[in-house]
Amino acid sequence: MVTILYCCRAPLRIWYLWSQVADVPFREPFVRSFLLGIGSGLLLEGAHVLMQMLGSQDLGAFSYSPALVADHILAFTSWFGLYFLEAAAVLSVLKRYNGDEQAAAKDLANLSTLPKRLIPRLPFFSRESRFTKPLLASASEATGTKATATVDAEAMVEPATKLATSTLVEPMPRGGTVVRPQGENSVVRAPPRKPATSVPLPRAPSSAEEMAAGVAKRARELRDRSGYLKNMWYAVALSANVGSKEPVKVQLCGREMVLFRDATSGDVQALDNVCPHRGAPLSSGWLSEKESGTCVVCPYHGWALDGAGALKDVPAAMNKGEWPKRSLMNVYDVEEKGGFVWLFYGSRRMPVNERPPIPYIPELDDGGWRAVYEEMEFECNHFGVFENAIDMAHIHYLHGDSFGNADAPEIKDMQVASDAYGITATFTITNKPVNAFWSMFQVPEVFVTARVFLPSTSVVTFTLGAGLSFTTFVNTVPLTATRSVNRFALIRRLASDRTGLFNARIWDGMARDAMRKILSEDKAMVEQLRYDLLPAEYSVRADLPQVAFRKLRQQYVDMGYGLPTETFVPTHTVPANLD
Repeated sequence: MVTILYCCRAPLRIWYLWSQVADVPFREPFVRSFLLGIGSGLLLEGAHVLMQMLGSQDLGAFSYSPALVADHILAFTSWFGLYFLEAAAVLSVLKRYNGDEQAAAKDLANLSTLPKRLIPRLPFFSRESRFTKPLLASASEATGTKATATVDAEAMVEPATKLATSTLVEPMPRGGTVVRPQGENSVVRAPPRKPATSVPLPRAPSSAEEMAAGVAKRARELRDRSGYLKNMWYAVALSANVGSKEPVKVQLCGREMVLFRDATSGDVQALDNVCPHRGAPLSSGWLSEKESGTCVVCPYHGWALDGAGALKDVPAAMNKGEWPKRSLMNVYDVEEKGGFVWLFYGSRRMPVNERPPIPYIPELDDGGWRAVYEEMEFECNHFGVFENAIDMAHIHYLHGDSFGNADAPEIKDMQVASDAYGITATFTITNKPVNAFWSMFQVPEVFVTARVFLPSTSVVTFTLGAGLSFTTFVNTVPLTATRSVNRFALIRRLASDRTGLFNARIWDGMARDAMRKILSEDKAMVEQLRYDLLPAEYSVRADLPQVAFRKLRQQYVDMGYGLPTETFVPTHTVPANLD
């Protein structure tokens, strides 16, 4: 009789407890675990009765009794144990969505736990009452329309979300950039976003919002990368190309400058290439000696301006000296070092000791090394051109007939370190001599040191056998948003050569042609790169120099050193931003 009464009151208890649990995600686990607990108690009761029937004589149907205490303990233990098991799983899902039941509805519906496997669906819990009913109600409030009960979680995504998710562009991964991945060929990915601990996080964004945020982040990344860096030294010319006979036009960061050499001091001067009178190009004029020194003369009206941008002569003026005495144009600080003319593109008020150093290596002026100079223009943004110079993996494929080795393309023992103004990477590669000459210097592995100097100078040194070393010193200079130039020196030394024949001038032409061949192969590929078509870029360990440089450069952009290209800002407003 006790067992019968116990079983009869179970449905009443189910209904009462179900009506008391108001939180929708936990209501079904509560009832499911209750049914499983009651079921385990009933099974134990039946086992007790069966054991009594098998172990004793027939005493009559109503003479057997279950072990009520043990049955109740098992029922309650199973009930609460299974409930807490499923509730913990529900809580973990809700935590990922910051407690938003609507956003978590789909994952909650697909949740798989032990109690749910035992009772997959409760007959008195319809799909509508479990998850879609609250969602439909909120959707009706938001849109002012009546939602039907047959719409599932995916069908309730807003039209804008469906449109965005149907495009081919992927959302950007969250988080920052990792410089040093684990493993030899592991992919550099972004770390997960750290959740706030003291303040509740906002509602998780929909896929459309994530898409928009990813697109905006990628757009900022590409804009910052293609932009310029101010308060930096740029190699605007080869020293050999700036004489004292005529002015020289150069381009830098979307602007034109005119360079000319003072005949007395030998110093190179730099001004904006626009006459302050009517904007004529000063580089089309000539040089003239005045009392203050060498001046550049405008070809339009003959105005003469010195290296400080001050007006020294106006031929059309009746009364000489009746003109402004102050500087009338932008003037740039210039230094010559290592065979290059360096221009400081930034604020002249910035103290000299606070400016980044001019990129330089002693080998450029060391008599034991031989340097040849050249330059080559690229019809693309400067950033891809520069990164190519510190990308070692490409040499095995673009330069296979000169130095690369596609049969053994591994970049080994990559190590990267950084400081305030640059990056240093060391690694080894396996080269393949292409002729008998290079076979004399073959080594099992070539040790390579790659150094990077802000804003965009790369120095890569290769050490071969028999004391042969050569270094590429490449300055990638942004001319405009879509044009750039590599001004470089190829420096060579053969330590075993006691005669100096290896460094003789007669080999300069061959060295220059070899470097131009390599850069021409780079040019053909780099001008085709389309970063803008990628929603994200992925890197491996061999790309650590580029990844580290991107991180360092972005730090300077974030500190205010970045300048947008003339694509975003009119050219005439740029000088104001240099201060």
